[in-house]
Amino acid sequence: MTASNSTLCRYLLAMSIGLVPLATQAEILFEENFDDQPDYTTTLHTTDTVQVAAQGYTIPQDWTAVYQGTEWSPELGFPNQHASHEILARNSDKARGETGKSMVNWRESVTQDSGRIRWNSDSQLIKAPIDANNPGGTEELYVEFWIRFSENWYQRGPYDGGWMTKIFRAASWTPGGNMFSGGQRDLGPMFYWDYKADNYGLRNVTAYRGGPPANASGTDNYKVSSVESFGESGNYNALDIAGEGVGGTDPQLTDQIHGGLLAETTDLVSHEMLFGPPTHWTKVAFYLKMNSAPGVPDGVLSQYINGHRIKHHDNIPWVETNEQNMMVKWNHFSIGGNDYFAPKPNEEKFEDWYAIDDLVVMSHLPESLQIATPKPSPPSNLAVQ
Repeated sequence: MTASNSTLCRYLLAMSIGLVPLATQAEILFEENFDDQPDYTTTLHTTDTVQVAAQGYTIPQDWTAVYQGTEWSPELGFPNQHASHEILARNSDKARGETGKSMVNWRESVTQDSGRIRWNSDSQLIKAPIDANNPGGTEELYVEFWIRFSENWYQRGPYDGGWMTKIFRAASWTPGGNMFSGGQRDLGPMFYWDYKADNYGLRNVTAYRGGPPANASGTDNYKVSSVESFGESGNYNALDIAGEGVGGTDPQLTDQIHGGLLAETTDLVSHEMLFGPPTHWTKVAFYLKMNSAPGVPDGVLSQYINGHRIKHHDNIPWVETNEQNMMVKWNHFSIGGNDYFAPKPNEEKFEDWYAIDDLVVMSHLPESLQIATPKPSPPSNLAVQ
């Protein structure tokens, strides 16, 4: 097939399922495979919680800031433990392809002396603004990365406690404001993706916050219900992902343990059914599009696993009405924890990890994700015996 015929076929297929092709190519705004980064851990150079490159801190190159909360690490007097995230040559076995480096995030099982369980192991690696040449940001934002979980990942087995880990955030940020905590109202709108497993199996936890940032607009929309109500603890099975593919199709997302499609079962989904065994890497992606005007419910959030869309909203009023009638754009994202995680006694100093690698940030949704994935055809050479 010629290139022109191939393009025409893709166009006709997209039109047949009600899509409009992109007018412009998706521009790569930022990418990171960590291979060329100097060795780094969140406590290697300092144990300060807030580490900002512009303030002279040594952090991973081309990133803006680190927000860390390590309980145990060599620099804190625990030589056999780990900082909340590491980018190290000696961790090449935890990199995609088992060469180079990745960002390895360590979860620490910690209960406070008072018995209180708080969010531990902060390991945020932050990019804000995403594009220094366009600090105000973009109306659309697409972020993809690969993720892998350790062999001793606690939630490969028991699902007690509802332990949860924040992995990805995207937001609009007011330069000069707090870039670490949405609760300070300098970030908004904002989207979170969390890992969780409980008695209902593996959960797809998402949280949404409204905008614009209160410190810029004078209006506090951070927890406005019209945006916050999109948050949920969803299933990775037919109950929540069926029909979420492009054009209302079922995502062709494979059960990594039993085969078949997760969109065709109502069984509880375990960690390994989605994320596979310890050596398996999973591609995760998010696409966000700002609404067209304050209060207009036409903003978008789409989520993808291994190239299959499993969640789609196109009616989000990301930016609500505000005193200045202000609109904002996406110019901030971060990867890494913190974690609500305390399944083991402190004296065990239990840690597990997840690694992130091959991250790409783009200004638009890739064209390949706008076309429905056809259901695999059954074998044609079967014979009845």
